[in-house]
Amino acid sequence: MSLLGYLRPRQVLLHIPKTGGTWLGDVIAANRRWYEAPLVRQLSHGNSLARVDARFGPQVKVGFVFRDPITRLHSAFDSRRNFSRPTRDTPWTEAETACFNRFPSFDAFAQAFAGEDDDRRAAEAALAEVGHFKRGLGFFFGDAAHLAAARSRVLFCAETQNVRRLLPAFARAYGIRPLREPDSARSHSSAAFRTELTEAGRAVLRPRLAEEYALYDECRAIEAALHGADLGA
Repeated sequence: MSLLGYLRPRQVLLHIPKTGGTWLGDVIAANRRWYEAPLVRQLSHGNSLARVDARFGPQVKVGFVFRDPITRLHSAFDSRRNFSRPTRDTPWTEAETACFNRFPSFDAFAQAFAGEDDDRRAAEAALAEVGHFKRGLGFFFGDAAHLAAARSRVLFCAETQNVRRLLPAFARAYGIRPLREPDSARSHSSAAFRTELTEAGRAVLRPRLAEEYALYDECRAIEAALHGADLGA
């Protein structure tokens, strides 16, 4: 494969924040041969499907990892509240400063969507302005109908907890050698969250993320269609 193949790829890997994309990128990098670089080009968080179309064309195939929307948002909240440590040490943006100074926990943030006007406006502003919050499935794919229409372009689609099991499927889909997990692969996904989410907070947040959940259901359907045999579904 040539440099032109890297600059004008036929297939790319999208990176939805807080889904395990950093871990997958590390696994790919640890196994990659130079001639495989054009086959798996992992894009940065700002590259949605629409951005891929604008940069490379609508014929480009895509892969991605997805996660339950509330769980992903909870992970994003706790990670950025802790400055993305220990993997990174990234200062808060202005929007993050406003969010974390107002909401001491993810539950407080979630319940604010049904709270007083000032709290609700602050929560909506954070959801719209904090990078890791706003870059959910809607940012990447628009809506469920748009993603469904793009099914034929999807090479790989895995929920976070299934990525490790689907590494062989990933390698086949992208036409690379089988992948072995290195000890150095980083994970941003917290097994134990730093701040709580009560059932009351979840009940408030779930309808607010209805469009995200419609996309999540479509992602699960795509995963089952592509990888059901590998997952024993």
